[in-house]
Amino acid sequence: MKRLILLSAALGLFACQSVPPPTPRALECNELCTDYITKDDLVHAEVQCDLGLQFSPMYADLWVNKGLIALKRGQDDKAKEFFIKGLRYNQEHASGYNNLGYVYYKHHEYGKAHDNFQRALRVNPDYLEARFNLALTFKEMKDIDKAKKEFRTIIEVNNQLADPHAKLGEMLFEEGSNEEASEELQKAVQLDPKYVDAWNMLGNVFMEMGKPCEAKDSFSSCIESDAENPQCRNNIIVAEKKCRLQDKAMQDVKDRQSGAKTADTEYAAAREYHDKGLMNDEERAYKRCLKFDPKYVRCHFGLYELFRSRGDDKNATTACRNFIKFANEGDKELEANLDTCKSYVRD
Repeated sequence: MKRLILLSAALGLFACQSVPPPTPRALECNELCTDYITKDDLVHAEVQCDLGLQFSPMYADLWVNKGLIALKRGQDDKAKEFFIKGLRYNQEHASGYNNLGYVYYKHHEYGKAHDNFQRALRVNPDYLEARFNLALTFKEMKDIDKAKKEFRTIIEVNNQLADPHAKLGEMLFEEGSNEEASEELQKAVQLDPKYVDAWNMLGNVFMEMGKPCEAKDSFSSCIESDAENPQCRNNIIVAEKKCRLQDKAMQDVKDRQSGAKTADTEYAAAREYHDKGLMNDEERAYKRCLKFDPKYVRCHFGLYELFRSRGDDKNATTACRNFIKFANEGDKELEANLDTCKSYVRD
């Protein structure tokens, strides 16, 4: 099991000494009830629990399982009633405390939730589900250090569970510890490659770290697990755009370092000549740019501006027509230049 289950069915727990031990038939019914709960067959689970209570009406496990059935049906008040009844018959019932705590947690009664999770852990300190719920409660209570400590305790006991890694990573990200956050979140998705929330959070961490290409891969993995996930579908668009820009920037750096000539480097050179007022050198650089890439629209527009500044309307018009021909109508960065050229050619 790579993920934690927040709620626990009751199977084979002993009652207090003042309560009579369950009959063999009650034990059998509880085992069947637990099995049906695991399969989400709540109708048959309830039948077995009610039958078992006819044999042993004070059997705490059956009351806790009835509470779990009610909780799964959205009947929180009834669930709380059953959990409390089970705990009345067995005050050492760890899953009863855990499940009751979850009801309080669900309704934002964090103080009561905390107390019940603590009671569950006093019965069984290795009860990882209760410890995980306690950590979540500390997080909601803004006691961040205690929450992180509980998540780390779970990882120390069992480092093969994805949830504590993911939640710890989320908290580290929120406090700005991005390197540690990425490490924990990467462990989470390694343990559960279909962990949608962890993939999305990892992508956000990579974006914050200035690694858009890694972020794009994370959002892509999120979409592979949940094709309609709105957050990942929106985030991947931004990450992909920034990744392309980063790749282009890195390639420009490599080209300049190697002395390679490309359309990009010639355009950059032309702009440097423009800033220095070296118009002839600027024109030659634009023309070299277009030899590398005849569709490089910024070099066409650069020639238009250059020729127009000289009063050379014929060449300026040709440059503008080429710009209009190759420019992408949907590119917002070029909208103003397109309007300029269309107006110039028309006039």
